[in-house]
Amino acid sequence: MPSKQAVRAAFIRDNFSTIWPVHLGAFTRLLAQLCTRFDGDLELMLVLAVIGERTRPENWTPELLTYRQLTRAPEDSHLQHPINVQSVSDFSGIPRETVRRKVGILVRKGWILRDEDGRLSVSRTAAQDLEDATGVSIAYLETLFAVFEQTT
Repeated sequence: MPSKQAVRAAFIRDNFSTIWPVHLGAFTRLLAQLCTRFDGDLELMLVLAVIGERTRPENWTPELLTYRQLTRAPEDSHLQHPINVQSVSDFSGIPRETVRRKVGILVRKGWILRDEDGRLSVSRTAAQDLEDATGVSIAYLETLFAVFEQTT
């Protein structure tokens, strides 16, 4: 019996002509919004996204958190395991010095916290300041969900 991943991949390939145009349109709108929100600097967005994704703890329990709980939790709620600039560079492929500069911008915006050891985590300010972009991300996911429902 094929794995769930194999079944999903086959479904996408079999319905690609329906899924791809919807994905492309929604993804383009999402990127345009993010580009605007990050002052044309998509690498800045990628650095923030990598820090957010790579600092998520292994024992993440998304079923226990709504969007509101996640974005409004206190800074000290330990929902993240901080990482360093080198780790962001290694994961993203962005040169370390570029990551360092981007982190400086994100710290000045208040979107990234840097602890005394130089480790990085995303601040609650980022979630609040970027709530409009998160709304566009949710709309993107809703669009994909709808096209998947249509094709089943």
